[in-house]
Amino acid sequence: MGKSTRIRRGIIILTGPLIEFTQGLSGTYILFLHISENITINIREEEIELERGFYIYVGSAFGAGGLTSRLHRHIRKQKKKHWHIDQVTMHKASDILGIAVSINQKKECEIYQTINKLNEFSPILGFGNSDCKNKCESHFLKLIG
Repeated sequence: MGKSTRIRRGIIILTGPLIEFTQGLSGTYILFLHISENITINIREEEIELERGFYIYVGSAFGAGGLTSRLHRHIRKQKKKHWHIDQVTMHKASDILGIAVSINQKKECEIYQTINKLNEFSPILGFGNSDCKNKCESHFLKLIG
């Protein structure tokens, strides 16, 4: 692993945009984001204001292209809006600070629920959970404070 990666308890933490090692792999990922100014997005035809601050998004990539394709997509500013998170990652005030991945494990809901229990994060209700089979209230959280 290079300078841009660390392994902790089965989760690989990418501290830079080095994601090529995920080629051909599927799994769950966490995006660590910073929004430098308040932004407005639309979720299910409702406007939601995201205050400036630090956010976590939990997603998974088990389809064609796997983690490499999905993570490269999130990093790109220019793309067609498909997922809720695209509205955030496309915005000029948004930066991805880091990415953590759990290879070949579908732990999206488990990771979200663990983070949500910390009382240091507030979920953005209805964000990123449209296809959630566990009925999570969100997969996107804001750091409180």
